[in-house]
This record gives sequence, C-alpha cells and structure tokens, in this order.
Amino acid sequence: MSSILKNTVLSWFFLLPFVQEVRLSAQNNIQPYLEGLNIKFDIQESKKLDKAVGLLDQADASLAEAKMLFDQLTPVEKKERITDGYQKTLKKLNEASTLYKEAHTMIYEVYKVKTDEFWKKMAKNSHRASGMDKARYYEGKAQKSYNRALIRREQVMEGDRFEYARSIMDDAMKLEKLAIRDEGRALQICLDYPVEYNYGWDDDKTLEEIVALMRDPALNEPPEDIFATIDKETRIDSMLLKEIIFKVQIAAHTLPLSNEYLKSLYNGDLRIDMIFEDEWYKYSIGRYLSFDEADATCRECNIKKAFVVAYEAGKHISIQEALRILEEKQALQ
Repeated sequence: MSSILKNTVLSWFFLLPFVQEVRLSAQNNIQPYLEGLNIKFDIQESKKLDKAVGLLDQADASLAEAKMLFDQLTPVEKKERITDGYQKTLKKLNEASTLYKEAHTMIYEVYKVKTDEFWKKMAKNSHRASGMDKARYYEGKAQKSYNRALIRREQVMEGDRFEYARSIMDDAMKLEKLAIRDEGRALQICLDYPVEYNYGWDDDKTLEEIVALMRDPALNEPPEDIFATIDKETRIDSMLLKEIIFKVQIAAHTLPLSNEYLKSLYNGDLRIDMIFEDEWYKYSIGRYLSFDEADATCRECNIKKAFVVAYEAGKHISIQEALRILEEKQALQ
C-alpha cells in the first residue's frame, strides 16, 4: 500500500468516529420554524415536515464532514484549490447545501400550499378577503427571500473557494429561514381570518406601516417619477476598460432610475456608476482591484440585494473567472 493511500485510509479511520458522532448527536426539530405560530397540520403535512427535519440532520452531518476535510488540507492545497482533497471538500459542502435547500424548500412549500388553499377558497366564494394586506405583504416578502436564496444556492455550486462558498451558503440559509418565517406568518393570518390578532412577532408591522411600505417604490414597480432619461449609447464606464475591476451592484432595471431614487437606496460616500448592458441599466458602487475589498463594501453598504460583479476590459465576467485570471497574472510576476 502506497504511503499516500495509507495516509488517506488512516485519515478516514480517525474521521469515521467523528462523523458517526455528528450523525447520532444531530437533533434538529421543527419547533424553530414554528416560532410565533399556532398552526395544525394534517398527517401528510406532518410527514413532510418530519422528512425535512431528517434532511436537516443529514445536512448538518455533511457540513461537519466538509469542515473536517477542509481543516485537514495543507496550506498549499488551500491556496491552489486544485487537489483531489480540495475538490472532495467542495463536493461535500455542495452536498450539504443541496440538503439544506431541499429541507427548507419542503417546509416552505408546506406553508405555501396551505396559504394558496386559503386564497383559492376566497376566490371560489367570490370573497375578496378585505383587510388581508398584511398576509399579502408577508407572502411577498417570503417569495422575494426564497428567490434570492435560490440564486445564492446556485452561487454555492459555482464557487471554487471553500470559504467563499461557505459564506454564500450561510446567506442562502438565512434567506430560506426568512422565507419560511414570513410565509408562516402569512399562513397564520389567513387561518385566523376574519379575526385579526396582535401576534407580537419580532419586526412585525402595523397595517398602517404595511400600506405605506406597499406604496414604496423599492418594493413595487417604481412609479414614473423615479425614472430618468439617460442616453443608451453610454454603455460602458471607461474606467472598466483598463483591467479587471470588481464592483458592487446595488440595483438594476429595464428603465433608467433617477438620481433621487438611487440616493434613497444608497446614501453612502461612494459614487454610483451606471452601465447599460444587455438591455438593463445596472447601478454599482466602488471600483476595486481585489475581490475582498469589493466584498467588504458589499457587506457594509446595507443593501440586501447588493452583490459583487467583475469586469475585464469592459466585459462582464464571472467572479470565478476574474479570480482565476488574477492568480495567473500573479504567478507570472
């Protein structure tokens, strides 16, 4: 037996008890997802929720294995990110991400199906269910969080850096939990109809606040007065033509947005740049030569939908491609 194979076998021999311990000690339950709710589920719904809990246990075990595998990598392996060991670590992280996604989607859909049944019943009886703006508000929030989580999950699968993919996975989990929380709140309001309670939820909104929020252009299609007239021929910022630049995209629309609206979205010190690209007006802040600097700005700008983008010679490229090119250039120096 070669020394490499022998070391691999020994590593897994010592890792196996840890993995078994993680699987045995994993004790997820559905209660955190029912906080503040008083909802009864039928047998089939309860089975789906139990299955989701089982998937969460599996996801926790896979994530623990991914962490252990990553800790076992040498500094060189972590830097180069091309060895079989590193790829195995990413694969295990992706496995955990997929399991978390499946579990959270299952819980979310149990709530959503019950909420949809309420609206169908109202429609069938020609009942408009007046006063249900609060339920609609929470449903809308839930859908947006869930859609953003799906994008984050795809980014995890595309990532080739363990630490970065892990942070993106954490973002996806937070968004999925928010989606479940808000869909659950919408369902609770629907089930309690026509009675309206003061639920005492964290970050809850009054009906007056919700009516005002639903008129907010940041939540709905912006009214005409926030649009601006911009020459579509101005496609690429000249600063992007020189080298690879990382920026933080904060907004995008098929119509140009006014400066007033953009200032309401971002009131920081950085200049807001606009690029007309692929029939979209894209707005971003910052111009950085490193991903880490851009990522720090993305986290500090307090804009939920913000994300880092990269350009090479004026052409939009993926973050992974940008990092690969920079590493190749650095290796030649």
